[in-house]
Amino acid sequence: MKNKKHIIIFFCVVLIIIIIGVIAGKITRPKSYGEHGNYRYNAVEELQNQKIINQDIITCSECHKEIYQLHEKDAHYNVPCVDCHGPGDLHTQYHQGGEGSGNISKEQAAMQKEYKFEGCLYCHRKLKAKPFDFPQVDKNEHYKFLNVTNPETKCIECHSPHEPVFLLTDARQARLHPVVYKCTDCHEQKPEKSHRDVPGHPSIFECRDCHSQVVKDFNDRSHHNYVDCRTCHLYHRENETTGRIYKNGNAKFCLLCHEKKPFKDEKYPPKIEWSTHIGNPDIVSKGDAKICLNCHVDKIHKMDLLVKADPHPENWKSIHRETARQNLSVCMNCHTMNQCYSCHMKNKPASHNFNWRKQHSKIAAGNKSSCEICHRKDGCFSCHKTEMPHPKDWQEKHKDFISKNGKTICNNCHKEEFCKQCH
Repeated sequence: MKNKKHIIIFFCVVLIIIIIGVIAGKITRPKSYGEHGNYRYNAVEELQNQKIINQDIITCSECHKEIYQLHEKDAHYNVPCVDCHGPGDLHTQYHQGGEGSGNISKEQAAMQKEYKFEGCLYCHRKLKAKPFDFPQVDKNEHYKFLNVTNPETKCIECHSPHEPVFLLTDARQARLHPVVYKCTDCHEQKPEKSHRDVPGHPSIFECRDCHSQVVKDFNDRSHHNYVDCRTCHLYHRENETTGRIYKNGNAKFCLLCHEKKPFKDEKYPPKIEWSTHIGNPDIVSKGDAKICLNCHVDKIHKMDLLVKADPHPENWKSIHRETARQNLSVCMNCHTMNQCYSCHMKNKPASHNFNWRKQHSKIAAGNKSSCEICHRKDGCFSCHKTEMPHPKDWQEKHKDFISKNGKTICNNCHKEEFCKQCH
């Protein structure tokens, strides 16, 4: 080739571009780049100094303590507030004060509260791509199962976003339940034969494989006709091999299906008006959270009702004395008097030893006020009835008896709500 000038020009241009690129790279390269890896190290500090937009749950709990307590114990405990309510920077700045808070209007500080179906279905819409054990629903199937007559009924009519399944205890303390994936989960060594060659060996493990007696009993009860085990015993997977089973008996959980509401069909499943179901709304609001099971356990399966979740509020230490005075029988469902003594040994009256029955009359005669620290003033009558108020014709005479003697003697055995059953 005689004329090589065009080739030389081409390579010179490329070389000049490379030289310019190297020089430009050195000029524009950040000082901290490469100090601790192939990134700009100063960017870490800059990100840390940026204004926080999304507030964490702890920040929200400073003002919304009751909601925080509900949220932390229930199935949504790992869902941050901002997922539903949006970023809370303006909201917290407006209400907590500080620099710039005066420039924020009340409208700007308002958190997102408007309910939308998509807000729930974004996570819980039934999709084949989702893990089978993640809570998901087909809206039409779900409403058909519950006989919901209005398809526009909001999810929050039954489910509280802060405690969607009304768990009594912390979801993270629910019973760990194994998930069997391979032979060595149960066998020390992998068997030589296939499970298909073993008579009666399950291909897929079901509840009855481990809980045969409970399932057998459940199959004879009325709930068996409509629901399966996991309708009530919800399963929350934690990792590849284990999850947690929610063993819940809260009345609010039962009412998800059984509370009478305008948008539900009245026939199936059976519906009740909860506030008047057992005669007195005070019992509903203040009584045992598992009150449904006390009467309807025969509809489900055999269970030990004494094994209860913690029914005590956080301030139970400050209120339990008054609660015990008003209705000691509720405490005695789970506790014995010896458990009282485990804390109150210093103030334990002398009559409360192993032979207290023999000595307590003498103590009460000398210092009855010491008895009244724990016992009601009329508590003696529960054993020492001076007259029996229930003659054969008590129904005819009980009004006259009460008018003469008052309700004090009656209240030794009966609660105030007892009268309201008839009157």
